[in-house]
Amino acid sequence: MKRTRKTRPRILRTWSKAQGQLKRWRSDAANLHVELKRPRVIDVVPIDFLRGEPAEQAGEPTTKFRGRLIFYTAADITIRRPSGAILVIDLYEIAALSDSKTRIEPTA
Repeated sequence: MKRTRKTRPRILRTWSKAQGQLKRWRSDAANLHVELKRPRVIDVVPIDFLRGEPAEQAGEPTTKFRGRLIFYTAADITIRRPSGAILVIDLYEIAALSDSKTRIEPTA
């Protein structure tokens, strides 16, 4: 009997090498796992329409979440969460982006 070989994800270490992969993820609307360097509250923020200010933000900070890549530039990426929330995240905040086959881990 032959053993099944585990496949390791391909790891890209720089944003310049990852441009092609980001373009593929964007066109395929792939589900991505995003890891942040610091915890951040990621929820839809309700707005108090009488005052026009954000209501009290309830939620716990998280460093990992899922979403789809909508757009990217040299300075930031835009992710759509399953809840419909759209996040713009600066590249320096991202620790890793991954689908199951490829992982982008930019070094500082």
